[in-house]
Amino acid sequence: MAARVLVLPRGRSSPALGQEEAEGAPSAGRGGHGCSSRGAAAGAAVGASGTRDAGVAGSGRAVSRNNDPYEWTVQFGELSAMPSIWNLQAYYNRYKVDEIIFSPKYLGASAYDIAMLRLSSAVTYNKYIQPICVLASSIDFQNRSDCWVTGWGDIQEDQELPSPYILQEVQVGIINTTMCNYLFSQSPFRYNIWGDMVCAGDPQGGKDSCFGDSGGPLACERKGLWYQVGIVSWGVGCGRPNRPGVYTNVSLHFEWMRTLIARSSIHRPDPWLLLLCLPLLWSTPFLQPSRVQQSS
Repeated sequence: MAARVLVLPRGRSSPALGQEEAEGAPSAGRGGHGCSSRGAAAGAAVGASGTRDAGVAGSGRAVSRNNDPYEWTVQFGELSAMPSIWNLQAYYNRYKVDEIIFSPKYLGASAYDIAMLRLSSAVTYNKYIQPICVLASSIDFQNRSDCWVTGWGDIQEDQELPSPYILQEVQVGIINTTMCNYLFSQSPFRYNIWGDMVCAGDPQGGKDSCFGDSGGPLACERKGLWYQVGIVSWGVGCGRPNRPGVYTNVSLHFEWMRTLIARSSIHRPDPWLLLLCLPLLWSTPFLQPSRVQQSS
């Protein structure tokens, strides 16, 4: 988590859908509470985040590489990306995916890189698995410097997360689009930030998501509640100066998500969960799309 290289969806994938999110915070033990049942919510995960009725945020590009829902499973409530003798049961009791729904605007590029995954059964919330709020606008979080990104990706550009593969976190600031476009206008790599992209990190570098973090949540706290602002999408290297991470802006997909939830509730009134999947590159058994690096 910190330090990436080319641009292309950071293959920043997260090994398991389902980081431990204590009391709704983006990492275990952090203060704050999950979303109330009156709002759209999402039980956050690494590689994905989940809403109370609408699901989990993860990565669409990964799903597009293998869009067979029966090839995907979802894991919640674990800090480690790999099973051990202490948590084998949790890894064997994963949730199956019934359906994958891509955004109608998604064309395989970096923008609008989101899909919804419907699970085969409802998720049981507890102190380790909580929903996270989703708003129709992210304006209240512009220029915030105290948001958090979590994931099981690389800890530097050329350094993988070592065993025992414990969930990592880093505090980042939300960077407005004007400033982000200015930063990405600097050589050697130039890119236009547009559509549903939102930037976060530190202009000086050093604080960033990295390869293997794709689909993970960018979350901010407000008045004791945690809100999902973005989902790890792509970046240039990891933690480089003038190259903040680029995320999918969840709020710009709010109406689409709500429409899907309402439509599904008509046919299936019982509690259930959808997964919100954003930019991953391709999947592995632990939802681990990999990431492309730039050779010099």
